[in-house]
Formats: sequence, C-alpha cells, structure tokens
Amino acid sequence: MIEQIKLLSNPEEVQKLYDFVKQYPLDYKDYSIWLEKCRRQLEIGDKRAFYATNKGSIIGSVIFQRHREEDSVLEVKNFRVSEKHSREGVGSTLELMLCSYGRSNGFKRIRVDTHHDNFAMIQFLIKRGYFLESEENLYVSVKPEVILAKNL
Repeated sequence: MIEQIKLLSNPEEVQKLYDFVKQYPLDYKDYSIWLEKCRRQLEIGDKRAFYATNKGSIIGSVIFQRHREEDSVLEVKNFRVSEKHSREGVGSTLELMLCSYGRSNGFKRIRVDTHHDNFAMIQFLIKRGYFLESEENLYVSVKPEVILAKNL
C-alpha cells in the first residue's frame, strides 16, 4: 500500500532512490555505469523522479527527463515497482503522476522503451493508453527494444 508519492527534491532522496533502483539491476549493457550517471543527473536536476513509499521505504519509482531531441516529449528512463508491492496500484499511481507532471509542464507525449520480451511492462503500458511506436536496437544489437508512446 502506498503511504506517499513524492517528486524527488533533495540529495538525501536521490541516495534513497539510487539504493532502491540498485537492488533491481536491469539487463542492459553498462547498466551500472548508467546508474551512476543517472544519480549525478538526478542530483543536478537533468533527470527527475517520482517515488512511492510504504513505511518510509521506497516501493516504486519512475525516473524521467525531457527528450534530448524532442522538447515536447517526456522520456521515461527507468520505471520499477518492488516485487513485494506489485499489483497494488503503485505503478498505475506513478504513471498517473507522470502524466499529470507532463501535462502541467507543457509536454505533448510520453515515451518509454523496454525489452521486447518484457511482456508485463508492455501490457501495463498498453492498458494505460500507450501505443507501439517502433522497435529498435537501442542498447544491444541482438536484443531489440519496444518503444511505446502516449499522447497527453
């Protein structure tokens, strides 16, 4: 159950979020290097994040940024919910917060990529109004990513 959802706002929260995300490594080339870079970008505000807590611990988060090539697109860089708290509405609530943030900050679309075999995430996004935009080899040439988008 969600106790609170917050927009990341200080270095202490960045460290807590980093520790949470680090617990769930993803199968991406140089993921640990990306994670360190992400922490620095969160500290200086290049990336933003919402996180959900329960009993003071982070149980889910969504890290995002303005798309580097399309100013009107909000790009999700990392989205996760702890396994213990999956199917409790944490991801849906975080996604709603992301959409609200996007609309109120003038974004026209949200874009997310995920492994082509991450069926749970793909279904989650489709249920929330995302559509398949493309499939590309973004990180590893033998493992394509599915890119989904949602108009705001």
